[in-house]
Amino acid sequence: MEKDALAKELKRILSSGKVYFGVKQAKKALERKEAKLVIYANNCPEKSEIEKWKIPKLAFEGDSVELGAYCGKPFSVSVLTVVDEGESKILKMVK
Repeated sequence: MEKDALAKELKRILSSGKVYFGVKQAKKALERKEAKLVIYANNCPEKSEIEKWKIPKLAFEGDSVELGAYCGKPFSVSVLTVVDEGESKILKMVK
């Protein structure tokens, strides 16, 4: 997925849906079976573990600082877990 398209979808998700930030939150969402999609940065320390998870995944072609900026956050984001896509169409785009 192009970065511009992803940025647009992330804005929609953040304004109308529900997401969790971080690996710990992603694991909790997986345990509760509420995670629908995981987006992870290319420098995520848990990358090899995330790639084994049996849910849709999207590898972000940038580092965690850039992913944080795309999410409008003043901190790095290595993992973003989508729980509710809201008005976004990202789940259809990933499949």
